[in-house]
Amino acid sequence: MTRVLLVDDHPMIAAALEMLLRETDYELLERARTVAEAVKQIAKLKPDLLLLDVHLPDGSGLDLLRKLSLGRARLKVILLTAGMDDSQLLSAQDLRPEGMVLKTSDPGLLLECMDAVVSGQPWIDPEIVERTNQAQERAASAPPLTRRERELVELVRQGLRNRDIAAELGVTEGTVKVYLHAIFDKFKVDNRTELALRAAELVKR
Repeated sequence: MTRVLLVDDHPMIAAALEMLLRETDYELLERARTVAEAVKQIAKLKPDLLLLDVHLPDGSGLDLLRKLSLGRARLKVILLTAGMDDSQLLSAQDLRPEGMVLKTSDPGLLLECMDAVVSGQPWIDPEIVERTNQAQERAASAPPLTRRERELVELVRQGLRNRDIAAELGVTEGTVKVYLHAIFDKFKVDNRTELALRAAELVKR
């Protein structure tokens, strides 16, 4: 029996999943509604498989996936999403979850994905693959980073705050904010976390 933890704040998803998994080889252990709750449940329950929503009340499932990726023995993760923007798609690709499924897909696809992942095979929803390919094409056509922008992105990846970045680059904190927002707009990134996730890709430009 494969032990499953659901991380999703929508009650309907939990109810639908419970029905879907009846009389299967999957046991739904619990449902975590936030990133913080998921961290506690993972440590307590030690599930075999994590069904992880991308959008959560206290953060992104991608942030949690990134933390799990730093562990020595990461549990298998399937991302569940109603939709992701270009930055999230590219970040998810870099983080390499074992599976990705659209919530709007046929429920049978989720079971197909779970079966593949448990057997050691990655499984990505074909529509997500297509969307990711399109996001890659748009990213490739975006203008390259300037030298100063590349330096700033690298410092963001290191976790420095705006004040520290300003001191490092010899500019004002206001200038750092202007540069950051320009980078956000250029690469369709919403925040520093997504920028940090894509940093390795961007600094190669």
